[in-house]
Amino acid sequence: MAGVASPLSLSPVPSARGAPRPSAQSHASGSQTGKNFDVIHSYKRAIEDDKVPHPIAAILALVELIEASTASTVTGLASELTIGRQALINTQPSLGVRAGCQLWERFFALSMGGEDFPSYKRSLISQGRSFCAITAPQCREKIADLAVGFLRDDCVILTHSYSRTVIQTILRAHKQHKRIKVYVTEARPACLGMRTHQVLTANGIPCTVVLDSAVAYVMERVDMVLVGSEAVVESGGLVSSVGTYQVALVAKAMQKPFYALAESYKFLRHYPLSQTDLPIPSTSTTTSISPNEKHTSNIPLEFPTLIPNSHPPAIGAHNPLSRPTSATPQSRSPVVPGTPTEGSGANRVEMTKEMESINPMVDVTTPDLIDFIITDLGAPLSPTSVSQYLVAQFSS
Repeated sequence: MAGVASPLSLSPVPSARGAPRPSAQSHASGSQTGKNFDVIHSYKRAIEDDKVPHPIAAILALVELIEASTASTVTGLASELTIGRQALINTQPSLGVRAGCQLWERFFALSMGGEDFPSYKRSLISQGRSFCAITAPQCREKIADLAVGFLRDDCVILTHSYSRTVIQTILRAHKQHKRIKVYVTEARPACLGMRTHQVLTANGIPCTVVLDSAVAYVMERVDMVLVGSEAVVESGGLVSSVGTYQVALVAKAMQKPFYALAESYKFLRHYPLSQTDLPIPSTSTTTSISPNEKHTSNIPLEFPTLIPNSHPPAIGAHNPLSRPTSATPQSRSPVVPGTPTEGSGANRVEMTKEMESINPMVDVTTPDLIDFIITDLGAPLSPTSVSQYLVAQFSS
């Protein structure tokens, strides 16, 4: 695709002509790092900064791994980085971590030049930190500059959950004195839509929180849908906070434009064939599930093999699925399928933590539902163009 810049803003290390290539000897010297450096702890420390997205936190962790490495050869360093990447990918549920690891892996493979190893290592660290501190934030700025042109004066936007890039774009339009109104979904179970509402209202932008189940109801009042992303996959589809897919379906049915904002470091080498075909660690879907609710697989929303309270209640006994009354005891046991709330809403029954834990955190919005993906690569791209670009990049 001519005219589109590479997402690899990390420039390969220049090779010195005539200089000897770093030796590819045994990587036994790299085994020491695993004992002294915790790449997962480094990643979690980086992600504590609200401005650092998951891919950048993963790259920062790998850069710190290089800094702590005792390897004396390229092969040894490569081995340690492979172990570090796998540790992150196999334990962190965010697909952004995988995208960041893939980006760093590709940069490392392309940057093997002819410098002496110490200089090569220093160059990797310098470029990695420069990318995370300077280039990555610029990606969001570029997207906001492009996307703000889609936001006309007096438009109504529907967004889903929480996205730094979406918020930055809306704030940019507000500073240009465009009158913008925003509907934001609650985005259960994390309710990150409340966070979006807090930021926008604090900046004087009219914002109303919408129930996830009221998206179709409010869609007729909307001029466009604007969402962020966790990853963009090879199909040109979008992996984002669960519920994005159904928002896109409703927008398509009601002929409302659907725009996705995605930094190029979120491009992921994966082609999902279904909603469940995502490379998410199994631990992310089995955390906090009680022994009585074990599942036959790690696919979200599978039916349990053992159904709690599967025997019919005796005559006169409390049925946990019936509407509670003032004469009915309110149990908060984790085996009860619903948890009644206290106070005036005593008749309201909510999901337990176990029920929430078997639900997906992300879904895949198929490319046919997306009008444009606005990235930092230049002009807004169609999902087909993004797909072709990703396939070309990953095959080169």
